[in-house]
Amino acid sequence: MFKKIVVTFYLLFFSISLFAQGIVGDWKGTVDIRGNKLDIGFHIKKSDTTYSTTLDILAQGLSGAEANKTTFKDSSLYISFSNLKLEYEGKLSEAGEIIGNFKQGGFPIPLNLKRGAVSLNRPQEPKAPFSYYSEEITFGNISDDIQLKGTLTLPKKEGNFPLVVIVSGSGPQNRDGEMFGHKPYYVIADHLTKNGIAVFRFDERGVGESEGDFAKLTIEVSSSDVIAAIDYLKTRKEINTSKIGLIGHSIGGIVAPKVAAEISTVGFLVLLAAPGVPGDQLMLSQKAAFEKDMGLNEIQIQQGLQIVKEAYDIIKTANLNNLALKDSIHSYYKNKYGALFPENQRKALVQQITSYEVASFIKSKPSEYLEKIKIPVLALNGDKDLQVLSKENLSGIKTSLDKAGNTNVELMELKNLNHLFQESDRGSIGEYAEIEQTFSPVALDILTKWIKKQVK
Repeated sequence: MFKKIVVTFYLLFFSISLFAQGIVGDWKGTVDIRGNKLDIGFHIKKSDTTYSTTLDILAQGLSGAEANKTTFKDSSLYISFSNLKLEYEGKLSEAGEIIGNFKQGGFPIPLNLKRGAVSLNRPQEPKAPFSYYSEEITFGNISDDIQLKGTLTLPKKEGNFPLVVIVSGSGPQNRDGEMFGHKPYYVIADHLTKNGIAVFRFDERGVGESEGDFAKLTIEVSSSDVIAAIDYLKTRKEINTSKIGLIGHSIGGIVAPKVAAEISTVGFLVLLAAPGVPGDQLMLSQKAAFEKDMGLNEIQIQQGLQIVKEAYDIIKTANLNNLALKDSIHSYYKNKYGALFPENQRKALVQQITSYEVASFIKSKPSEYLEKIKIPVLALNGDKDLQVLSKENLSGIKTSLDKAGNTNVELMELKNLNHLFQESDRGSIGEYAEIEQTFSPVALDILTKWIKKQVK
């Protein structure tokens, strides 16, 4: 009898222990919003008695968003993402599922969770084993006393190879350029390395494994990080220092020419969806293209452009370090529009356009750097790109390079490609996650052949 009681107690204790730990790990479910289904994923961790959670909504480009609060008690789970105004409340059932509701702005939407991680089909994502050598790298930006981390891929472990450094686009970018479940920089690096080109890609400061504060990243700061990366790579015996180039995507297409204009190490440039016109002009064109895609009429589009342009004009003449910049724009809008411009909309707009990165972009003039570029340049843009409109920006790049007297230039508008160089119907951001292709094989082939021609 004693033995049976002990065994039963042990099994009961074991099951309770499992139940308590059963909340840790990956969970996924699907919400249905007016017939539109969206996959939601949570990753829950536990340290001592404290829980932490990250959120993935890959179809909307959200990955690894950190919760500010996670509690699990008496089988009840509560997760809060205050900065996103999102909450989740659920209860762990004996069947091992979490039954609950996802809330946005307090409005509940049923969301039941099962074990598993959210994923999207990405057939181009490289898979091990690899035919080339890969190494995790740490390098320093001495001027800011920070350590940055990235990945160097070499065709072989031993040798001396031409190199490209990938310069990432806008927003906090990790070394893979991960967005909407896609890893375009990883795909590019894999393809080039298989074709005999070494590639270095790194996490931007404050992103992934890199130190620093992304919130204070500007075009100038980003350029200094790229130069620091090149300085390190020049010390590697595997790198042919006479054959180093840059691939700049989106805002990286301003940073890359800036770096090339400042240091002689860069031997060639690939510009992918790169700006060729002043930043404020590009952003106004982008806004109009987005709103036209959304179905707004021309009067609405022009009214919105006028309001935003007024703020851009203030930013263009402001000191980026001026803490009163936000107040200046708020005061301008309140004095001119009053209640006609709702406070919540005004605050959201001002917060977005006064970030260090966006403000530096609004003030930028790509021609300042492009007019100094004498090295070979390949500029590619998709004709379905709504973020960096192909015709006006390729034209701007050509005009600036012509002023530089640079005749070693190829500019190509690629049919049916969007800002991420995916084959696309409309080019809208909403398609980025839906499209399984990460990077057009046609574009990959073009840039690979061009780079091999430069380094032969």
